Amino acid sequence: MHQASALAKILATIAPASSIGPVARRVGLAALLAPLTTGSRLTDLEFLYSSRRRNRFTPSNGPKSLYVGEDEAVGSAEVKRAALLGAFAKTTAEPASVFWAHAHLPDAVLDLTDPRVLAALGTTDDEVHHPDWTALGPTSPSEILGNAAFRSGRFAAIKFWSVRMRAAGQSGLCLCIFKSRVKAPCSLRFTSSELGWDETWC
Repeated sequence: MHQASALAKILATIAPASSIGPVARRVGLAALLAPLTTGSRLTDLEFLYSSRRRNRFTPSNGPKSLYVGEDEAVGSAEVKRAALLGAFAKTTAEPASVFWAHAHLPDAVLDLTDPRVLAALGTTDDEVHHPDWTALGPTSPSEILGNAAFRSGRFAAIKFWSVRMRAAGQSGLCLCIFKSRVKAPCSLRFTSSELGWDETWC
């Protein structure tokens, strides 16, 4: 991976891709009930995104980012630890709900599934999709890249392969969506008939 200073210049030359369609995220009961215990508005959907917690493309105290899968299987796999922890994973599944949204992200996505993009960034598929990215340093290469993509202002999301689906011998796509970068013409609409939600980021 190139240094952060070089990434800023390189990202300015990479044409953003598009991502339009449904996305899913599995949310555990504890996270779902958190707004009720903190007094937050349920419509904030705070439990859906990382809220500045460290994640693959989100440094600690970085931008609020929503991680989703292209379908229910991917969205569920990404929050299950069994693929990485094996026998050490919990054997009982936490009660959870799958939330759906419609992503409309035209010309706003950094596509890390494209080998040409990886080559331009001076990185590899293995580096950005490392199964244990936290072991690559206090700030991993993927976190540095995610922060640079956010700061560039050119990308509302990063597309990448689901590492947990790969671990299970399957394939699936994920998005890391930067909440504050979802602006018109981009949008992300959440709906839940059960909870009576209809909220749009744009």
